[in-house]
Amino acid sequence: MRRTKTDQWSQELRDVRDPAELFGGSAQTAVLRLLTMAGKVPFRSAFDGLTLREQAFVRHLLGRQQLRLTPPGVDAPAARFVLAHSMLGKLTVHEPARGDLPTEEVVAEIALPGWMTEMLDEECLTAEAEEEHQRYELDQLLHTWHTDGSLSERLEEVIDWVERVETVLVYVQRRVFSRSDSGSSTLIRDGVLPALRDRAPADWSPEERLFVAAIQLLFRTGRAVRFEEFNGRQLSAVGLRRVLTTRCAAYLRALGEPVTGQVSTAALAELAAFAGDLVELVDGGDHMRYRRVNGLTYAKDEYLLPWAQDQRSQAELPRTLRTLTDTLTGPVDDGDPSTWVRHATAAALRTAHHGGDEHGLTRILEGIVLGAVVDAHADYGMSSGIRDLSRLSGPAGQYGEEVAGLKKPDFFCCVLPSPEMAAELPGDAVTDILWQVAQRMMYNRWHFVPGNFDRIEVPRQRHYFFPPLVPDIGEWGDLRHGGHSTARVRYTLRAPGAAMWKQPLTVAGRQYRGAFDIRLVRMDGPPFTLDDLRIACRYSALVDVFWREIARYADAHDGWTPTISSFGADWYTKHTWHEPVGRLVASTQTVGGRA
Repeated sequence: MRRTKTDQWSQELRDVRDPAELFGGSAQTAVLRLLTMAGKVPFRSAFDGLTLREQAFVRHLLGRQQLRLTPPGVDAPAARFVLAHSMLGKLTVHEPARGDLPTEEVVAEIALPGWMTEMLDEECLTAEAEEEHQRYELDQLLHTWHTDGSLSERLEEVIDWVERVETVLVYVQRRVFSRSDSGSSTLIRDGVLPALRDRAPADWSPEERLFVAAIQLLFRTGRAVRFEEFNGRQLSAVGLRRVLTTRCAAYLRALGEPVTGQVSTAALAELAAFAGDLVELVDGGDHMRYRRVNGLTYAKDEYLLPWAQDQRSQAELPRTLRTLTDTLTGPVDDGDPSTWVRHATAAALRTAHHGGDEHGLTRILEGIVLGAVVDAHADYGMSSGIRDLSRLSGPAGQYGEEVAGLKKPDFFCCVLPSPEMAAELPGDAVTDILWQVAQRMMYNRWHFVPGNFDRIEVPRQRHYFFPPLVPDIGEWGDLRHGGHSTARVRYTLRAPGAAMWKQPLTVAGRQYRGAFDIRLVRMDGPPFTLDDLRIACRYSALVDVFWREIARYADAHDGWTPTISSFGADWYTKHTWHEPVGRLVASTQTVGGRA
């Protein structure tokens, strides 16, 4: 029986809220359990989702072992705090005596001594004063845009941008600003942003003014994907300045440049523009940007990994490709995997062009995907792309009829299990998982293509997402996403291509990011590591060679490209996926060792 997202998530909430875990021990332990969903959300991220007063409340619990939570409804002294826990697993702390009433399920209460409440008041007054000071700068930005007549256009940009990422879930105090296919959508569906049209900023709420101004600045630092770095968190003017300052300082350090005092004193608009300018320089250097993704909060945090560019290529030809050498290319020096893939792809293209057999190309892609699965000890992995690369060709920058006519079936996804997964699960169960994943990835790839064009080129009715640009490591994806639950996608790696340290994939004049990738999945622990991420990136670089060789061949042969017909429903339901896995197992048994 399939595990549904609802069943699994309901059980997670019951476990976290278990009275035996919340009552009897220290309040700090119980509150941290609720705050982090029993450790599934990093403390820093969960803490950043609290209001200023809630943060002060949590800080004052730490170290005070004598404080205890009580079940809801139990009589308590006057200074009573009520703890609620939402269906999203978010902790909120309320004070009914101050008119702050919970709207989610109340799970506990606590009484703090009066002197401690006074300390909370003192801390909050100071923090609120700082926030008010920083918000003045954002309000002035909105006033300037309103005065110069650009605010209306900027608001429309924000409305459009929030549709270009998978999920927006941002808090401003108690208010939720969201856009999600699987959850709430206050920004668009509930009309928060459209309602601001034809109204002066002075008539917007403080939270609305903060959101619109902050989103405009964040976009300058790296498009709409920057919004996701605030998912599950409080958006504040103080927090925005801290993020922009930290981002600039980290980029400067990676570039070996001094961090001057100007970074800490610059205006917010200057910081955002500076961070955006530095990104391209960082991507061309010896640090790789990557993100950590939490499936519970939707947060996507960017980090920098010191990694010289000359170390980002595969050092040895994987066994999953070595077994193809005789059948595809004849004897080839396997000392340089990139050269091998280039030569093998060229040979397979000639065969497909003259004889109509594209299975050589299929085998190369299967070998790359399966090699990544084995080397990273994943349960299964995949790479998706377009069936006929010529469909992406056309005048540079123009969203023409070829691209406009693309549909989901025009894309494919090669999903392969590890030998262990193939041996441990029934074949039909493996097929079910692989085909579910393949269909979702075909949809995603179709959704990413328009994000490579200027907005004015893409019809308004064509929904799309900005393509992924940097590698990421994900965890707990199966607890919130329905498709991930049924496909048991708990821990993930993604290495999109073309990588940001490479030129975009060029197809007859048009340039593309997010046109292909390597994705890896573990259905259970342990989580993936940075070493695993390096493996995924190196294998993605081999997929990059594969596609660039197809594009080069097309340029040299009047635009001809093969059509990759494999990896459709029949390919999965007939268990064709077992053939590359079987070849790998046979080669391993022949040499008497693990692949």
